[in-house]
Amino acid sequence: MFTPIKVGELSLKHRVVLAPLTRTRASEPELAPRDMAVEYYAQRATPGGLLITEATNISPEAVGYPHTPGIWTAAQTAAWKKVTDAVHAKGAYIVMQLWHVGRVSHPDFAQHPLAASSGLALPSVSASDIPIKGNTRTYLQKKTPHVPARPLATEEIARLVGDYRHAAENAKRAGFDGVELHAAHGYLIDQFLNSGVNTRNDEYGGSMANRCRLLLEVVEALVGEYGSGRVGVRLSPHSEGTMKYAGCTDADPESLYFHAVSCLNRFNLMYLLLSEPRWFGTKFDKDHTTDPGHKIAEVNGKKYRPVYKGVMMGAGGFTPTSAAAAIEAGTYDLIAMGRWFIANPDLPTRLRDGLPLNKYNRNTFYTYGAEGYTDYPTAEQVQHVPALASKHVQVQQKHIGTSLTQAKL
Repeated sequence: MFTPIKVGELSLKHRVVLAPLTRTRASEPELAPRDMAVEYYAQRATPGGLLITEATNISPEAVGYPHTPGIWTAAQTAAWKKVTDAVHAKGAYIVMQLWHVGRVSHPDFAQHPLAASSGLALPSVSASDIPIKGNTRTYLQKKTPHVPARPLATEEIARLVGDYRHAAENAKRAGFDGVELHAAHGYLIDQFLNSGVNTRNDEYGGSMANRCRLLLEVVEALVGEYGSGRVGVRLSPHSEGTMKYAGCTDADPESLYFHAVSCLNRFNLMYLLLSEPRWFGTKFDKDHTTDPGHKIAEVNGKKYRPVYKGVMMGAGGFTPTSAAAAIEAGTYDLIAMGRWFIANPDLPTRLRDGLPLNKYNRNTFYTYGAEGYTDYPTAEQVQHVPALASKHVQVQQKHIGTSLTQAKL
């Protein structure tokens, strides 16, 4: 994991990447990163390392969760510039993940002051009007059943692609080294890909080629804005018996994602990030000793490595041991880590030196303050301040994913 690699136009010194992670700490009502976000990303920056931002809304229409940042306004762009400056000062690279949640949003998010006053398109929209089963939360966080989203009209697609392009333009102004298209996890692009959600009868529905059309049009627009080797894509291929995200299903997922991944070879992407389908929402990952995802072998890396010709990154359920093994075997070129990077701002150093890791606290993943965000100590701080070791339980790396006698699906 600690050998250099060329990733598009970026020259990395190691292969441990900060995964894109929703952290729900944006300012209100601006939905811009606060000063604590500058500190958070700078803490995790290492010379020649790569950070991917939390999922960032491309427009008011894209918003579906509280306190999540955007990149469509000048104020948001200026706030993100503080983040990129701090990361670059540490010698690291940072890429912005571009996000549109589609039908995952409740229409009440149109009431957010920044959305309501924008004069722009509002949530919620999708490929078709098929709602997600189960409950969601409104803008005011009232629990309520999902409702059908408004299907995007064919003539709106060009505007949607333009929203992605505008977000990339602002990301470039903010100093990001590239952008990543979030086309995974049951969000808008994934909704267009999957036949269980996309029942359109225009050029964006029906055949696999048509259902992949939006993905490829957006990628083309982003490459046109950022240039070759500066755009990444995240996909979350699923298959029979694996994790399905936000109710996205397909009649033939194997063929669908093979087609999508193959089509991405036409672009000189920075990387393709694949989610391993072994994360089960918040059901198991509160305790690393009982998370069954740690004992499920990688599926997507092995499946799509022969198909995709560029740099591949894996994320989802990796332990220090399995991450190193995946890179050594050539299954993946890079590993993006989330929970352990949240709790260990110096994660690459700890992995390299075999040092114990701070145990993460899931209860503070999506809160609004500094606790669980910028207050996790480095290994050096733990060594010199014994009280920190008492507050933050230290976990031996070799025990992560091996003590799973209690783990059950």
